[in-house]
Amino acid sequence: LRVTKLLYKDMYNHLCIDNDFGWFVGNLHNNQTHKHYAIQLCLPLHDQIVLNTNKGIIKTDRSILIASNIPHQIISNTQHFVLLINPASTIGHFWKSISKDSIQELDYQPVISELKSNLLSPTFSIKKLNNIIKKYDCFCNSAIHAGDERINTSLIFLSKNYDRIVSLEEMADYCALSPSRFLHLFKQQTGVTFRRAQLWFKVRHAVSLFDKKSITEIAHEVGFSDSGHLSRTFKENFGFSPREFIKFSQFIQV
Repeated sequence: LRVTKLLYKDMYNHLCIDNDFGWFVGNLHNNQTHKHYAIQLCLPLHDQIVLNTNKGIIKTDRSILIASNIPHQIISNTQHFVLLINPASTIGHFWKSISKDSIQELDYQPVISELKSNLLSPTFSIKKLNNIIKKYDCFCNSAIHAGDERINTSLIFLSKNYDRIVSLEEMADYCALSPSRFLHLFKQQTGVTFRRAQLWFKVRHAVSLFDKKSITEIAHEVGFSDSGHLSRTFKENFGFSPREFIKFSQFIQV
């Protein structure tokens, strides 16, 4: 896959979804404060990026790494690259390993240099970009370093059962834990609540269907009661309604 002239001022926004990550490149408009399960990398491409965070306004031409479940808002209308990574994946472990704070400007990292070089190339390659992201992987066997394998099991279960509501009781029983113990371990290992993680897997799958089905059809397919519930959850996670996002994004299938 190859896209040329992608990063010009009249460019169209592009979104790509893969198994353990997704990315957006372009300009964001009317982004509202939100937080989500994923680790987020913000990489300005031409001008400074401006973020509104719980640590105040950050304005920088360096990349910014945001941990899971941290409220933030992109308030600059500049071309930039946003990478969302599943924190429980082995790719997520790499990004955790270079993270020293909940929100931080990154010092020089080879991965940043490689990403930016490809993004600014006149022959920007989607395949190459995805390969760069996958290259920076901790290559561990477990989905959670030094963590509880039962929580790893629950995350895999949730990702496979995105099309329905998995109750706390069902999940705890599946992991051979009491509900209270499961909730404690889940939050301890992932940094987010069981409910928020479950909604993330639903929304993540919903995004992959935006260019194929109506919002109502997608809502039912991923286990939401109606399109309104999907829209509210999507906005909480991304700062946009699905319709707003579909309007200004072009979807790339890999």
